[in-house]
Amino acid sequence: MKNYLSLKDHVYNHIKNLIDTGSLNKEDKIVEQQIANELGVSRTPVREALLQLASDGYLENIPRKGFKIKELTEKDQEDIYQVIGLLDGEAASLAVDYLTEEDFQQMNFLIDSMDIAVKNEMFPKYNQLQKEFHDVYINKCGNQKLIETIEQLKRYLLNSDYTIQKNENLSALLDAANKEHKQIVTYLKEKQKETAQRYIQEVHWHTKNAEYDTW
Repeated sequence: MKNYLSLKDHVYNHIKNLIDTGSLNKEDKIVEQQIANELGVSRTPVREALLQLASDGYLENIPRKGFKIKELTEKDQEDIYQVIGLLDGEAASLAVDYLTEEDFQQMNFLIDSMDIAVKNEMFPKYNQLQKEFHDVYINKCGNQKLIETIEQLKRYLLNSDYTIQKNENLSALLDAANKEHKQIVTYLKEKQKETAQRYIQEVHWHTKNAEYDTW
């Protein structure tokens, strides 16, 4: 039996895609009627989708002003990085015994793909690939609540400037991040649980990286 998306879900996915691709900027005002007209739906599913996006961390609902992309302070990002580091590291430790050779091949393929993306300044593509990389081992941790919590926290970081605009130092930063991905794979393949956990927490998700959100 096929799973059919509701109108709200279609609207949700449409707006989320606009945010993820940078088509919708932080300065843009989100107008319910405009979205309804574009998609040929009533305002009700649009309103429901916007409320869900706000609940999921993509948007913020400002009284009497409406919805806009959620902006984070530097302290917000540092706090989120600290928590993600703890949870991501724990997920990696739990996943070690369940990762297969196919998983490692997939992670190495994604690392190579990220190298290509960086060299060609395809920064939004890099963002997508690095998420897929982490998802390989996170999804093998065996703890669904942990997986969902990490996903929820990462949603707050989706609106990174580097997915929208270029930075003269960005290629070097992303290259450094991808070298860390290679080190993570090494520790996981060698089943060094504690080392992988510490490295992910203390190096890969170190709060100093929150300024760039490239990880």
